[in-house]
Amino acid sequence: MAEVIEGRNAVLEALRSGVRLERLLVASGLKPHPSVDEILHRAREAGVRVEDVPRESLTPYSPRGAHQGVVALVEPFTYATIEEVVRATAGRQRALVVVLDHVTDPGNLGAVIRSVEVAGGDAVIIPKQRAADVGPTVHKAAAGATAHLPVVRVANVSQALGTLKDADFWVAGADERADEDLWHAPLDGRIVLVLGAEGGGLARLTRERCDLLVSIPVAGRVSSLNVAQAATVLAFEWVRRAI
Repeated sequence: MAEVIEGRNAVLEALRSGVRLERLLVASGLKPHPSVDEILHRAREAGVRVEDVPRESLTPYSPRGAHQGVVALVEPFTYATIEEVVRATAGRQRALVVVLDHVTDPGNLGAVIRSVEVAGGDAVIIPKQRAADVGPTVHKAAAGATAHLPVVRVANVSQALGTLKDADFWVAGADERADEDLWHAPLDGRIVLVLGAEGGGLARLTRERCDLLVSIPVAGRVSSLNVAQAATVLAFEWVRRAI
């Protein structure tokens, strides 16, 4: 069954990165725009079937109603394997992997993928059960980053962390109650950042696999950031250490 990528930026990034589209649906009467022109040009160059359709016919493909007049139908997302991530990062002094422990909101998953890709990270890992998977909302929130960053689905997060530790990664779990804050924690080199679902936080077995727990200091009255914001802050602290 085909999946959906909606929105101009997400569709354009998919085309730029060589994602093979089954069909491209474009709303009739769409006003000229550089991004739309490039989408149409790249789609036709790639031999993608372009269909001019009534705007209202795009609504069933758009869970959030944010298609911007452009919808692409693609083959189901291809997940990477943890073995591929280990091989790709082998021998490097710096590498970044973000693991999400049962994050169920697809918007948050997409935002995390976007932040990790922008930070120059190497992968996002999610569990197969009780977690969002890569679909239309994730593609939209990631703004094309799903076309560039490997996303891995694993049966067991704890076992995945063990595999990464065996590959010389240092595992840091995000926990607002942790005594060590991100400014002083050793967040450099080969790092795995682990973030749990909002409210529940990290599962017990996941916490036990972490080499350290780290908090993000807050100055306001709200006690914490959401998982996507926290992932961004932590990922860019890893980036800052290399500057």
